Amino acid sequence: MGTRDEGRGTQQEKVSARMPTIELANPKAAWLLPVWFLAVVLTFWGLRRKRRAMTFWLPPEGVSAWWRRSFGQWLLFVSATLLFSLALMRPRWFAGKVPVPAQGVDIVLCTDVSHSMLCEDIKPSRLEFAQTLAANLLARLSSDDRVGLVVFGGSGFPLCPLTHDRAIVQTYLSLLEPSVMVYNPTTDLAEGLQTALRLLKRPSGNPRGGVIVLISDGEDQGSDWQGMAKRCAKEGVPVFVIPVGTVTGAPVPNLTEQGKVNGYKRDAKGNIAISRLNLETLQSIARQTGGKVYMPYDGVREVGQLLADLTTYRRQVWTKRVAQWREIFPLLLFVGVLLLLAETWLAPRWQGR
Repeated sequence: MGTRDEGRGTQQEKVSARMPTIELANPKAAWLLPVWFLAVVLTFWGLRRKRRAMTFWLPPEGVSAWWRRSFGQWLLFVSATLLFSLALMRPRWFAGKVPVPAQGVDIVLCTDVSHSMLCEDIKPSRLEFAQTLAANLLARLSSDDRVGLVVFGGSGFPLCPLTHDRAIVQTYLSLLEPSVMVYNPTTDLAEGLQTALRLLKRPSGNPRGGVIVLISDGEDQGSDWQGMAKRCAKEGVPVFVIPVGTVTGAPVPNLTEQGKVNGYKRDAKGNIAISRLNLETLQSIARQTGGKVYMPYDGVREVGQLLADLTTYRRQVWTKRVAQWREIFPLLLFVGVLLLLAETWLAPRWQGR
């Protein structure tokens, strides 16, 4: 993640270097300038015609006095309207960049629901431990974070879309029981990761970051999890992994069509099938995507470590400096009003002469 963030920072610096010192926030108002220029030409032409007409009624000294008064008023009024026209275009100057405060990210809980998750090498079972762990995580996440839920076994399924409502996610988590797992006997890590990536898909230009929290025993029946790990890395989505299970393993319960445990699965030789934690696979996924592995302990300690890393991730995602602009139009309006006041103030003084 460090290399990606450094590259992002370098790119932002290049963009900052190309930013103009002054820009127009409302450039569409520029159409007023030709109208203003035409009005200036017409009013000046009318003023000159009136001066020629005044020569028939006033002596040269009177015409000169009238022209000075009228031209001064015209000049002040034209300057004020020009400033008002420029103010409508909202000119502003670049005053540097300010950091954006940390905000929420999108988190997808990608939970294994294959038959091996019913093994009891972690009490009371791998699945129940995963549910407890996920509930602890939900209770302690930032309120700005959105959470979604994906379950996978032989296939992946988005059980809950990204939402701020923790109660809904918790409700779906509580539905994970043996009856749900009857149709997901195998483990396909690639399916789970692919479904989680689809859930994280967001419009381009949205800076909100996304992570996958993978909860699994790591056993995989030949899926292309390496390819999916590379895709996650390419998409900039780190996978934080919480393994469930032990290296010694435990027998895999056999489920009936009603989701009832009926003995244990057996291999081709008739021996009871043992499911063991495949830590190497999970470590490889985390390493390739820039994530991390948290060994199971009590469902609380590992969640605390994950929360600390998520806090770091939020800062990395939101460590951006946005452009800060200072508006110039209030000053233009102020000067324009002063010019109009000067125009009305000067007129009586000249007329009184």
